[in-house]
This record gives sequence, C-alpha cells and structure tokens, in this order.
Amino acid sequence: MENKVKTYVEPTEANVAEAISAIAEFAKQNEYQIKGELKMPTNMFGMTKSLEFESLSKKKVLRDYLTRLNRKMSLRNANRFLHFLFKKIYKLDEAPKVDLSEKEVKIQAAKKVWKETAKAAELLRLAYVTEKGDYYKKRAK
Repeated sequence: MENKVKTYVEPTEANVAEAISAIAEFAKQNEYQIKGELKMPTNMFGMTKSLEFESLSKKKVLRDYLTRLNRKMSLRNANRFLHFLFKKIYKLDEAPKVDLSEKEVKIQAAKKVWKETAKAAELLRLAYVTEKGDYYKKRAK
C-alpha cells in the first residue's frame, strides 16, 4: 500500500490573491452574484494589507481553505474561505459573499410557492374526499 503525501497550498499573499481571482472567475463562469467587494483590503495608505496571523492555527486553517479551493471550487468552499479571510485574518466587519444568480433565486422562490400551493390543494382534495365519503356508492344501490 502506498503512502499518500498530502500537498498543501501555503498561505502567502500571492496564493491568496490567486484564490480571490479564481473565485471571481468561478462566479463569472456560473453567473453568480458577488455581494461586497471581492478585492484585497487596503490600509490607510492605499497599500494592500499584509497577511498577519495571530496564531499558527489560523495560518493552518487558511492553508486548508486554500488547498480545498485549489482541489475543488464550490460556493460553500469559496464563501467559507472569504468569510475566514476577511473576518478572522483581516479583521473587517464585512466579508464579500458569492451568491446564487438572480435566475436561480427566482426559480427557487417559484418552486417554494408551488410547493405551498400543492400542499394547500392536497388539503382541499382530502377535505373533498372526506365530505364525499361513500355517498355515491350508497346511492347507486
């Protein structure tokens, strides 16, 4: 049996910038909406903030998120990475978010309304069947 060596993407500024551009490209390809500004935060002098880790565990968590994004890009992975990066590393109040496209949101809302209407229709059908019972069967004899 072979030993599998796990390779990680190290949390450097270049890798983080590459991940952010990959998320932007992913959102563009799938027509997702990006809520907030999807760019590296800047300090008061207009320079981008550097990655400063309070602890080794935060560095490892960011490394794991970068590795997951490199392996498979998904809405969940992208949003979890962005939230951790902007809230825990850069300590900002707002984090950008990749959201479903407007069309998908409309489809999901329409399906929700349709399900509620179908449930109401089923209740009305059951009320009708209960009221009718075997009335017509008794009458035919």
